[in-house]
Amino acid sequence: MGCLLRVVACAILLLALAIGARRLLESPARTEPPRGLERETIVDGVRWRSREAAADPGSAARPPVVYVHGFLSSSATWKGVLASAAAGREAVAVDLPGAGFSDRPWPFDYTVFGQAQHLIRYLDARGWPRVVLVGNSLGGAVCEVVAAARPERISGLVLVDAASPRMRIPIGFRLLRTPVLGDLQIELLTRPVMAFALKRRLYANPARVTEQTVDDWWDPVPVPGTRRAAIASVRTSLSGTDRLLESIRVPTFVLWGKDDPLLDVSEGLSIASAIPGARFAAIPGAGHLPQEESPGAFSREVSAFVRGLPEGGDP
Repeated sequence: MGCLLRVVACAILLLALAIGARRLLESPARTEPPRGLERETIVDGVRWRSREAAADPGSAARPPVVYVHGFLSSSATWKGVLASAAAGREAVAVDLPGAGFSDRPWPFDYTVFGQAQHLIRYLDARGWPRVVLVGNSLGGAVCEVVAAARPERISGLVLVDAASPRMRIPIGFRLLRTPVLGDLQIELLTRPVMAFALKRRLYANPARVTEQTVDDWWDPVPVPGTRRAAIASVRTSLSGTDRLLESIRVPTFVLWGKDDPLLDVSEGLSIASAIPGARFAAIPGAGHLPQEESPGAFSREVSAFVRGLPEGGDP
């Protein structure tokens, strides 16, 4: 018992030292005001940041395309495909609460299920009765929950290298889900670690990761509250989700990077086989973020799916 207590005490001490060192050496990021086509929307007192592209004149009445980013990501991940993948519709990429340059309230429900409820409230605040949802990684899981719970609000669903209840959880995320070890891991996150993860864990071709890519991913991390929200999201309990995918009854397109080093392409095939009527495609040479690594191929695939949806988004 004494040995166990010493181990626990050492772990807590290491965590405290990591938090102290990070806070001492890392300056909190400034949240710049919206610029250009960025917008802020207040939902239940929480400020959401978004990147937006207007609809073509002939598509203004159609349900907009709403993009949802993944773990420790932001709306910046969609900037290369925002308009081109939306097939002329209004396009909106959100920063979920706790990420990007949206607010990070506490206490707050940052779990996948909590974020799904917040996203529905965001759609209400924007006055959209129906939308096309496009979700990547953990954001894909948020979109799965929304589509299963509120199918009348979703005219189409695109899951991009998405997390799901069926997936094999990667070792790095299993560590993040572990108390103390996960907290220590997230506290030790630095810009070089982020760059390494992009090159070796998320992209298929490390040469495609530019300094701007790293900046896009890293810049929101020093905003106070980011790490706390990220840990809460990745520790979502999967209890009771065994039949989540099978319950989705909206037009669905599962799109995968064929060379995803984080979630094998077989994970995408498994999702597509579970959702009734879902289509599947893989982009050769792309990893976990095909919207960043192969924006041309991504936009062609997604825009073709969006164009094929019933006029006006009605089933």
